[in-house]
Amino acid sequence: MRLNTVEFLLRQSWEGIVRNGLISLAAITNIAVALMVLGAIVLTGANLEHMAALEAKAAVITVDLEDGADPADVQAELLADLRVDPKQTRFVSKDEALRQTAQRLGLHLPQSEPEVAADLLAELLGRNPLPNSFRVKTGDPQDIPAVAAQAEKIPGVAEVRYGQQVTEKLLTLAEGTKIAGLLVGLIMTGATLLIIGTTIRLTIYARRREIRIMQLVGATNWFIGIPFVIEGVWQGLGGALVAVAVLLPGYTYVQAYIDQNLEFLSLLYSPSILILFALVILGCGILFGALGSAISLRRYLQTV
Repeated sequence: MRLNTVEFLLRQSWEGIVRNGLISLAAITNIAVALMVLGAIVLTGANLEHMAALEAKAAVITVDLEDGADPADVQAELLADLRVDPKQTRFVSKDEALRQTAQRLGLHLPQSEPEVAADLLAELLGRNPLPNSFRVKTGDPQDIPAVAAQAEKIPGVAEVRYGQQVTEKLLTLAEGTKIAGLLVGLIMTGATLLIIGTTIRLTIYARRREIRIMQLVGATNWFIGIPFVIEGVWQGLGGALVAVAVLLPGYTYVQAYIDQNLEFLSLLYSPSILILFALVILGCGILFGALGSAISLRRYLQTV
């Protein structure tokens, strides 16, 4: 394709956008809104999965022992399971557990006398109600439910607790977000293609005499249609740029706020992730624009 031909096609596409300025603006706005909704849903789902993975990685199985149970026997049974990480499995006595509870409740005393806080709490309660326990970690977080179920069968074990329930809820929420995002995305994509199709149809109608003359002198529908496809690409790119300009600063602000005020939450954030996200949004915008134009062209050029 020669340079003057490319220049002609680009000029024709730009004239189409200018000629139908309001409709083109509506298409760009609709694409921007659709991509912002889709982008927000993708970021939410990715962060929920990220937090679920972190929760699963940090999950610890707490194995409470019955009164009078021999910790050595229970430990031997626990470590017999090859899925248990022996380096990260440790025994927590009832006195140590009480000291940790005292510290969590704010009974902070000098480090040289940590047992005083525990003694004070035990005195207030009348006795130490906490059991001896083991804190168990697995090599693979996916093994936690199976290891916990196996630990419950060990003689001398009173109760087994682990944080996998939180992980499962986060994963369920992430999956629900994906499904909702897919439904919303389909609706927004349909609306976007409809707006772009309307824009292209009006452009074809306004230039119907010119298009008819081009057909009579032998121009193919492919040659006639390229400017309209380029017009859709411009609209998609414009909407994508607006979406990126809103989403990236907004996400950066939310991440900074959470990092300063909600330290227990961790969001995905790095320059490479943001660049990749922006490129995906731009690609989706261009795809929306080109697809909407192509669908409209196939139908309306035949009626000119």
